[in-house]
Amino acid sequence: DIDFIYRCKNDEKLNSMVVGNWKPLTYEEAAQWVRNCMKGDRPDLKFWAVATNDDEQRIVGWVCLSQIDKQNKSACHHGIVIGDNDYRDGFAMFEAMTFSLDYVFQNLGLHRVYGSCLSVHPTSPHMLNALGFSLEGIEKDSVYKNGRYYDRLKYALLENDYQKYLREGRYETKNLVKLFIKSLKSKQ
Repeated sequence: DIDFIYRCKNDEKLNSMVVGNWKPLTYEEAAQWVRNCMKGDRPDLKFWAVATNDDEQRIVGWVCLSQIDKQNKSACHHGIVIGDNDYRDGFAMFEAMTFSLDYVFQNLGLHRVYGSCLSVHPTSPHMLNALGFSLEGIEKDSVYKNGRYYDRLKYALLENDYQKYLREGRYETKNLVKLFIKSLKSKQ
């Protein structure tokens, strides 16, 4: 896992569209990042590896929740990274996202999950739309990277909407793909 994380954390192109700041990591820093994620000693933070569904169970990415707030019953969908090109067809992303939403609302019993993405990200706004997240606002020129400023889109999903979408079958893969494509086409 450390070799994979090291490659992802040092892939400039992969990190060019994430909201957070990027700097290459040494191998030891990547190893420490993995060890910290594995500890699970922070109640406000939860990481999962995204792995292949076969005998190999090879890591292809990760998904993270942060700022888990049991008082206000909310959490930040901190991010999802699919670092293996063979799994960037969207299916691993949707599976990881629906898994994390199930965890937020069914396991933790939270009321709200929120997150953000760069306005120019080629897939994130459409994925969030497909999952039923509502656009709550735009932070103009709030992220500086790649030598320029980017707008950040802020999204949220409430538990009652999640339950409704779950009952309606929205989170079935075929429906998510259709909604994703519809969102992509509406932005063209």
